[in-house]
Amino acid sequence: MNKIVLLCVAIIIGFIVYYFAIFSQKNQKLDNNFNKNNTKIEDNIILVFKQSMKHWDLDYDSLPENKSGAACIPWQEINKNLTSEYIFEALGYGFNLFDETIGEKAAMEGCNRMRTYHKLHDYCSCEMVLFNDESRVKVPKNAK
Repeated sequence: MNKIVLLCVAIIIGFIVYYFAIFSQKNQKLDNNFNKNNTKIEDNIILVFKQSMKHWDLDYDSLPENKSGAACIPWQEINKNLTSEYIFEALGYGFNLFDETIGEKAAMEGCNRMRTYHKLHDYCSCEMVLFNDESRVKVPKNAK
C-alpha cells in the first residue's frame, strides 16, 4: 500500500516538474525576444500587443486578413516597464475589413472605448500598432 502511495506521489511530482519546465521555457523565449529586440522599441510594442491579445484569449496572428490592431501605449513608461510580462490595458482590433482606413477606425474605436472604460486618459494614448502584419507604430523621439 505504501509503495502505491509513493508511486502516485512520484508521478504527481514528475508532472509538476514537467509543467514548470515547459512554462519556464516559454517565458525564457519571450525574454530572449525582448533582449534581441532591445534596441527596437517598435518590435517590442508589437510583441506586447500580441501578448496582450493572447491575455484575452485572442490570437492576432490567426485572425483573417485585413486585420488591424491598436493599443493604449503609455509612452512615458515604455523604457522602464516594457518586459515580457507586460500587457496593454486597452486594446482594439478588427478583421475581415474592407480596407486599412476602416481597419484603423475599428481598432482605434475599440481601444478608445476600453481606455474610457478603464479611466486611462491620463495614462496612455491609443495608437495603431498593426495592419495585417505591417507595423503602424510611430515611436516618439523622446521614447528612443
